[in-house]
Amino acid sequence: MIGFFINRHFITLGLTLGFILLLRAQKSSGDARYRYFWLTVISTLVLVAADCMECWAQLAVERIPLRVAFSIISYTFRPLAALGITMVLYPGFHRPRYIWIPAVVNMLVYCTAIFSPVAFCYDVSNHFHRGPLGFTVYIVCCFYLLCILWLKQKRFRGRGKEGAILYYCAILCLAAAAADYFLEGSLINAAVIMSSIFMYMFLRSFEINRDPLTKLWNRLAFYEDCDRNGAAISAVALADMNGLKQVNDDLGHEAGDRALKSIGECLLQVSGNQTTAYRIGGDEFVLLFIRQDEQAVQDTLDRLRTMIHEKGLSISAGYVMRKGREDTVRDMIRWADEEMYREKSAYYLQSGHNRRRR
Repeated sequence: MIGFFINRHFITLGLTLGFILLLRAQKSSGDARYRYFWLTVISTLVLVAADCMECWAQLAVERIPLRVAFSIISYTFRPLAALGITMVLYPGFHRPRYIWIPAVVNMLVYCTAIFSPVAFCYDVSNHFHRGPLGFTVYIVCCFYLLCILWLKQKRFRGRGKEGAILYYCAILCLAAAAADYFLEGSLINAAVIMSSIFMYMFLRSFEINRDPLTKLWNRLAFYEDCDRNGAAISAVALADMNGLKQVNDDLGHEAGDRALKSIGECLLQVSGNQTTAYRIGGDEFVLLFIRQDEQAVQDTLDRLRTMIHEKGLSISAGYVMRKGREDTVRDMIRWADEEMYREKSAYYLQSGHNRRRR
């Protein structure tokens, strides 16, 4: 039995224990996202134990009731492992409760094996027979994989190359599930825990490139994207909040942070596949435009100004279009900064406020 366990689950168990050590060392373990990683870890350990006990129960006919119980546990925890990965990708407190419904329905379906063959059963010779609802577990797991792909498109659309790891995880789990179905193996356990580790690494990289206050990309991501996109950058726009110092002095720095966060929300709304927003300093923001004409850039900035004005705030912004291949991104940033400061000077001259120059 020990030899069978080592031969069948050595890699899965080794990866799981290593991931447990990684999670225990995570300082932000209080974050709900990382608690959902534990759901996947615990589900994987349960699946390993249930698989070994089911193989043990398979050796004797009198153990059929035990085999049924271990099979129910296995079919119940497979979707839970996939659910844990899915929930990790939901941002903040926006995790919908209905996402649990497929996993609960799956559990109820397979619990019917206690008194009905509608999901599965074992005959008197201890041979397995799949019922008409026996594919529920695969349907539910595929549903969670589709959720992962949808979240990739919705939340991580600006990270094309790094985000490809989520596609890889989905393909890996699908391939493992297919191999288990046709070869009667247990590869899905290793695939799930490997996907969890890959996603953990991806999210850590994602956090490093995010500004914690506004949730925009930060200066590090800005430099990386400038190098990555190169000549594809058609325009650069710089924006700076008007009156931040006065807000901080009169209302406190918490009010200033709320104002910056509001501007960040507006920038996120005008961002897209060809427009990326960054916070590169205190109240300094940048927009990179990929293969867009000047009219599209002007429309985006006009929409941004309107949205920010509706929040009772104001920004000064300047942009510059790439004129030729010889223009570098550094040159475009300098020219956009000059345009922005012309607008900012006009704003303070019109408003009559004094401001401290940089």
